[in-house]
Amino acid sequence: MNQFFTNLFSPGELTNEITLFSGWHFMYIILIVGLSIGLAFLMKNKSEKAKKTVLSVLAICALAVYVADFFIMPLSQGAIDIDKLPFHICTLTGIFIPFAQFNKKFEKIKHVIVVFALVSALMYITYPGSALGGVNAFGYKVVQTFVFHGLTFSWGFMSLATGSVKLNIKKIWMELCGLVIIALWAAFGNAVYSTPTSHFDWFFITGSTFPFIPSALMPFVVIAAVFGMCAIIYGLYYAYLAIAKKIANKKNAPAETQNIEK
Repeated sequence: MNQFFTNLFSPGELTNEITLFSGWHFMYIILIVGLSIGLAFLMKNKSEKAKKTVLSVLAICALAVYVADFFIMPLSQGAIDIDKLPFHICTLTGIFIPFAQFNKKFEKIKHVIVVFALVSALMYITYPGSALGGVNAFGYKVVQTFVFHGLTFSWGFMSLATGSVKLNIKKIWMELCGLVIIALWAAFGNAVYSTPTSHFDWFFITGSTFPFIPSALMPFVVIAAVFGMCAIIYGLYYAYLAIAKKIANKKNAPAETQNIEK
């Protein structure tokens, strides 16, 4: 039995190595973004119940894929990867997604979790460091991490696309507060789990991942950079609303007005 599952999740021969911006990398990006957009169009005219069901399924699947990985990692790579503990923004957000989806007590910060889901997923699928070089594009390690980040991205994207969550630029300060909390949480994880023989750089705040930046400045650089990405998400959201409103106004304009414009 053990051998069967070990073979099932083994990385296999390195026949389709995935590298940065290779064909396999772009394949995963297109699949994640394309399927999310396609799902949004598919659900556009569906009932609110159907939309909520889709969001619930995505939330459950994201957590299930994350938790199941800890049971499968010993079979696929012989041990549990401590780096996958929830001290990164993506793994921590993945855990909070079901709470945001099902627990009304999280309603006030749901938009923060949605924005973090989008930002963290986009960060990873753009530069999937743990899935680059020396790994099979269709091996368990690569598929699992892209599926997880794909589900978090899709949940965040669909939350905005279905109107389940609406962003308000006046509340963007909450994202900044959330990033400070994540940095403190990551600092705790880095301090507790790092040893003389093993070092961790959760949320990239120690400076070891980017040695060209002074380590003392790294937490501030990371928070500023990720907050900037959050601001971009807000900008894209407002741009979409403006375009959608303009199209709707044009469709609802009297026929005479449309003829004059032509």
